Amino acid sequence: MIKLQDILLEVDQETVYPFKKYDVGFDEEDDSLLTVDYLFTTPQNNYKVSLYSGEYYPEDKTFDLSFGIDTGSTHKLDTFQTTGEGNIRIILKTIASIIEEFFSEYSDEAQIVVVDGTSEKRRRVYKALLPKYLPPNTLSKVDIK
Repeated sequence: MIKLQDILLEVDQETVYPFKKYDVGFDEEDDSLLTVDYLFTTPQNNYKVSLYSGEYYPEDKTFDLSFGIDTGSTHKLDTFQTTGEGNIRIILKTIASIIEEFFSEYSDEAQIVVVDGTSEKRRRVYKALLPKYLPPNTLSKVDIK
């Protein structure tokens, strides 16, 4: 017999917001990959996910991941705002899918993605949920602070 809980779990595992690559930037000096931005939309907000290597040496092939409300191209990414949408699981699944696509497309330029929350509460949520949504081969390349 099929249980409702099993159906909901299966649907929940499949759900991610559609996303698209928005922008790619390269270092002017050595032409190494510097940044890749993705966009996705929830029913209430537009989000931007940025993977940025500018804090590291190019040979480290390490990228910081930040995400938040997309405030437009002329404004800084808002990574502190709490939206209260109540869909953190779907948002984090979408981010996990973005990380997978990023490694798939840029495997030669990227070896590690660092995910660090802007608060202790967010760090705990990321550590609890992201490992559930990333396959082992991708999770091994993600450093969740």
